[in-house]
Amino acid sequence: MFDDISDRYDLLNRVISFGLDGYCRKKAAARHVKDNRVLDICSGTGDMTVELLKFKDFRGMIIMGDFSMEMHKLARRKLDNFGDGRYKGAVCWVCCDAENMPFKNNVFDGLISGYSLRNLGDLRAFGSEIGRVLRPGGSGSLVDVAHPPNRIYAQLFYYYFYKLIPLMSRLFTRKKYAYKYLPVSLRTFFRQPEVLERLVSDGLGGGYENLLAGAAALYKLKKSD
Repeated sequence: MFDDISDRYDLLNRVISFGLDGYCRKKAAARHVKDNRVLDICSGTGDMTVELLKFKDFRGMIIMGDFSMEMHKLARRKLDNFGDGRYKGAVCWVCCDAENMPFKNNVFDGLISGYSLRNLGDLRAFGSEIGRVLRPGGSGSLVDVAHPPNRIYAQLFYYYFYKLIPLMSRLFTRKKYAYKYLPVSLRTFFRQPEVLERLVSDGLGGGYENLLAGAAALYKLKKSD
């Protein structure tokens, strides 16, 4: 599916979030400005990587991991047109599965991911892999759509997400299965405490911060020293 909608993926994200997805990604990326080696897992078209590269103080390396080759191609083109070329030699791409990463143990200072958790089949396996590839003391920042805690706001948000977004997605992607997938992905997704409980494991703790009044959440993970 992601290969099929890759050419409209960025535009769709900007439209359905009113551009606020960038704010959430920036909040996540800001936690990793001082890291030397960062993994952007489920990197898609590279929006999380771009947000991290926007910080002038970031001087590390970013490994972008995603299973979609079409997304990788778009990310490469996006980075070719980004900034002053500071990223040259600082970004590389790996085609991989987030639940079975091809990396050695204890190699990354930080891990970032944007709007990918709902697309994974096994959050516990993903959390276990995060704990494996992060070095002791390393941290992870994962952002995704979430369930607002306020009942009135939640009803308004759900109406928008379940009723209006499918129409907008169909308009922009022209893929019937893609616009049906979006609302289902949240309707069946765990609430924030349950997501966090599945991500943490022995040696990997954390918490979460609601963003946009709970329409999104930032999961902050930390591997013990």
